[in-house]
Amino acid sequence: YAMRQQWLTDAMGREYDRVGLSMCKALRVKWTRQRYTEIMLNDWPKMQGIYLQHFIGGALCLPAVLGYTDSWAANLACLGVLSEMGWEMSDMADIVITRSTAVDGKERVPDTLVMIMSIHHSMTLTLGLPLVMKYRQLRTLHLLTFNLQWAAALAISANEYCKTLDLKNQKQLWTFRIVNGICFGIMAWMRGIYWLFLCGKLHMRLYEDEEYTMMCVGVMIYTLITGFNVMLCIYPFGKKMLKFGPRSKEMGLVDMDDGEELEDTKKEGGVHLSPSNNSLMEKGDTDN
Repeated sequence: YAMRQQWLTDAMGREYDRVGLSMCKALRVKWTRQRYTEIMLNDWPKMQGIYLQHFIGGALCLPAVLGYTDSWAANLACLGVLSEMGWEMSDMADIVITRSTAVDGKERVPDTLVMIMSIHHSMTLTLGLPLVMKYRQLRTLHLLTFNLQWAAALAISANEYCKTLDLKNQKQLWTFRIVNGICFGIMAWMRGIYWLFLCGKLHMRLYEDEEYTMMCVGVMIYTLITGFNVMLCIYPFGKKMLKFGPRSKEMGLVDMDDGEELEDTKKEGGVHLSPSNNSLMEKGDTDN
């Protein structure tokens, strides 16, 4: 379906011009504009499933987050944790299968991406089940689960929407700026300030209960996830706010789809066609 949608093809091409080339450099892959668009179109249905799963998993925590203390609310919150565990196990399985069986597996899932996703999945896959078994009634656990899942759901869904916006259109450019500004605020709070606060509360509870193994593992996981949150959740939205903000021209930045990165594409030998070219068919900066 995605491969047949011209509006989606154009959107992925524009996304390459905005942030895709930078992402390719960060992942150390040499995808041309056409190759990037093909890969991201293939992954587009998966991206819709990812943010829907995160919305549902976070919603399961809502009764407990809103203050219900009955066992059913805690059970639903724990189901939210297990839902995230299920998704992350399936994603790691998908990575392993793609890398080991697909002809272009190593190109599609490069080493850098494997490392990033391993860090991203580390908390739930190591601490998820022990915490559910020991602390199913703990409000901090419910808040952490809700916090992480809904922050990711909001960021991914907003990013998917922003891909469809044509930044040469002034109205859509302002929509892009507003959505990115809101997402930056959400991520700075939910994946930054409030995340650190909840980690501190959980750490103190583990210390009080003398759960030293979980506490030591937790310290390593908190550190890794905090780095992930800053570099891949908060920073990308801040960078886009600057690059495409109202003062981007004054600051020497670019606020349209076919800016400075296209010149880099030509220099590196990548395929460059204008965003309006219909002969071409992203994971932008974000994920969970």
